[in-house]
Amino acid sequence: MKAAKTAYFVDGYHGGIKGHMPLGSWADVIRRLENRPDWRISLDIEPISWEALRRTDPASYAKLKRYLLDEADSRVEMVAGSYAQPFGWVIGGESNIRHLLRGREIIQEHFPGLTVDTYATQEPCWTSSLPQILRSLGYRRAVLKNPGTAWGGYAAGFDAETVLWTGPDGTSIPCVPRYACEELVNCWETEAGYMEPSFVDKCVERGIPHPVGSFLQDLGWPARPKLDGEEIRYVTWREYMDRIAEKPSREWHVTQEDIRGALPWGEATLQRMAREVRAAENNLVQTEKLAALASVLRGFPYPAEKLRQAWDQLLLAQHHDAWICATTREGRDKWAWQAGAETWEAERLCGEIRDGAADCWRNEPDEEGSACGVRVWNTLGTPRKELTEVEVPAPEGTTAYIVRNREGQRIPSQLTPTRIYRPDGSVNAGKLIFEAETPAMGFASYTVEPVSGDAAKDGQAARAQATVRDGRVEIHTDLYAIRIDTARGGVVTELFDKKRSRSVTPESGGNDFFNEYVGYMIDQERWASSTEGPVSVELKENGPLRVVLEMKGSFAGVPFATSLSVAAGQRRIDFGAKFHYEKETWIGDPWDIEPENRTTERRKSHHNDRFKLQAKFPVPLRNRKVFKNSAFDVTEGRHADTHFERWDDIKHNLILNWVDVYDEERNEGFALFSDHTTGYAHSEEGSLSLVLGWGWEGGFWWGKCPLKGVQEIRYSVLPHGDRWDRAGVQQESASWNEPLVPVFGQWSEPGESNSLMFVTDPSVEIASFQRGGR
Repeated sequence: MKAAKTAYFVDGYHGGIKGHMPLGSWADVIRRLENRPDWRISLDIEPISWEALRRTDPASYAKLKRYLLDEADSRVEMVAGSYAQPFGWVIGGESNIRHLLRGREIIQEHFPGLTVDTYATQEPCWTSSLPQILRSLGYRRAVLKNPGTAWGGYAAGFDAETVLWTGPDGTSIPCVPRYACEELVNCWETEAGYMEPSFVDKCVERGIPHPVGSFLQDLGWPARPKLDGEEIRYVTWREYMDRIAEKPSREWHVTQEDIRGALPWGEATLQRMAREVRAAENNLVQTEKLAALASVLRGFPYPAEKLRQAWDQLLLAQHHDAWICATTREGRDKWAWQAGAETWEAERLCGEIRDGAADCWRNEPDEEGSACGVRVWNTLGTPRKELTEVEVPAPEGTTAYIVRNREGQRIPSQLTPTRIYRPDGSVNAGKLIFEAETPAMGFASYTVEPVSGDAAKDGQAARAQATVRDGRVEIHTDLYAIRIDTARGGVVTELFDKKRSRSVTPESGGNDFFNEYVGYMIDQERWASSTEGPVSVELKENGPLRVVLEMKGSFAGVPFATSLSVAAGQRRIDFGAKFHYEKETWIGDPWDIEPENRTTERRKSHHNDRFKLQAKFPVPLRNRKVFKNSAFDVTEGRHADTHFERWDDIKHNLILNWVDVYDEERNEGFALFSDHTTGYAHSEEGSLSLVLGWGWEGGFWWGKCPLKGVQEIRYSVLPHGDRWDRAGVQQESASWNEPLVPVFGQWSEPGESNSLMFVTDPSVEIASFQRGGR
């Protein structure tokens, strides 16, 4: 008789008070631990849950503490320890770090001396740069398995008991992979969640003598071991990797494309939440830098506690369930509503900190407004020279502002009124735009003077100018010549790069147009395009430094508005799109799912980006390579296209900050930036496009998702020569995410300028800048 093979299994729980931790659940778990000496568990619990447990069930809190700190018989292991178990692939690098730092800090408050050195999660909470982050924080091992909750994605497979997971910088960490032979089951789990004998046999035949499975159950489920059977041996991840599994002998260079995450990109609620999270993320990183600068240079009391509160709010908004369950629950319990409230509070705190930091340099105001100026902060590690914009008040009679640098030289400027005095029409308040030159990680100061009449006519040459005539718009800057066809939905028919003397747009006669909106209208059973009708045009700004125009039209009956902004000296071209769905609208792959099949059907409408509402960017590049950024990483794409329809065939089609198409033969590229994590589509012969909207049947928790109300997005494009790293694509992204910070006021030292530090290599990015102690 053939001896049964041992199946190792890591059981346990994930979740916590934010998602699911009903009173009595821990008492239930501990009772099972006492009654089943063979049961061992690993815990991936939101650290804020421990304070709630201490208050509501002190006896269970004390018993669990004893289990966790029992080194002689370690049956309970705390793993990961992140603040909110975030999907690392949808957030930035600094957020990934803060989840681990803040989580471990709270864990130590409750369980002093507890070692958390295994990174393992129930959901696909990974990103490709984790080996370096984990190693630097003292983690000794990691796991790329999520057999029981793969709704939002899973890792690629590798047949080995352990591997050296190697990150982009070359740092490695011992890791248990999802086996290549570990098949996907239903539409949310893998074979390793059940460890059937046939699966165990298959693993052994593939050279995996000690196969391991896992299922970190939802906290609150009835407390009992997930599996039963004589062949099942319960272990913790630490025990399995240190005492049982073979040591890693092979490296696995995991790229971002090996992390196969999928969410319904374009869904209105998810898109809105993603934009709010990104805005708060950028704001908080920059605010922290400004606070440190003001603290060191001016004695501003460093607001460590207020920054901690803001980070806590942002980290909660990045909770994994906020993304995968965005539309579930009702009212204020709705995940997306809570994420919106949390990001709002984070940004409110940022506003208070920024005001306090700036106030350190201000004079007490006087009625004359003497010595008024604009102080411009730069939070990047390299000097910058670019346009900045600040709102300014103006005395009656003002028609322009004169801006001067600390040497008294006049700086080109532009004033766009936002409010006027009546009846003379002079400027009451407006947006002052000028070209600021700032040192790295510091600030520069400019004096500003309201003027009128002849003094306002300085004769400065227009470096950005637009004309509207005969159904088209023509824009010229020192970098670009742009032509827009207003009769065909405002598409860009010509984008000429003056520096490289080449056209970025395709030759006429093609089927796709630059910044054309395309999508499949399900109710109308047809493909629709923004080129089907004309747009009206309003010039919001028209030089001499910046052109901003707004175009309004209709997309298959849906009103939309497109904004386009180009500026002197600015390589990036900025767009905005706003769609107003006056009634429930359905755009996407018309693949439907019967309600009873929502939890098992693998094909889903939202996987197919080709049918979604998207902005298309056909560029005349051949022999294409695709590069895209993620947290502290840039990945070269290896797929011929991004298209897939099924959960078991996910391809990485995510844009975190940017994606770049590069023609190696011509040494030219084209980068696309997004203001939030979303999907993009690309094929070797087709357009690069950005997902703007999707509404149809999403399966499992999502169900029917109509597009309703106002949906908007900001995005930018950057034509360039050379490959992304030599072309400064990441630096351009950093500048977009951390714009110059101008503040108008009366300053105690009007001409002051200062720089605290700089980097000599522009490829070095200052991701975080804080003050600690002295």
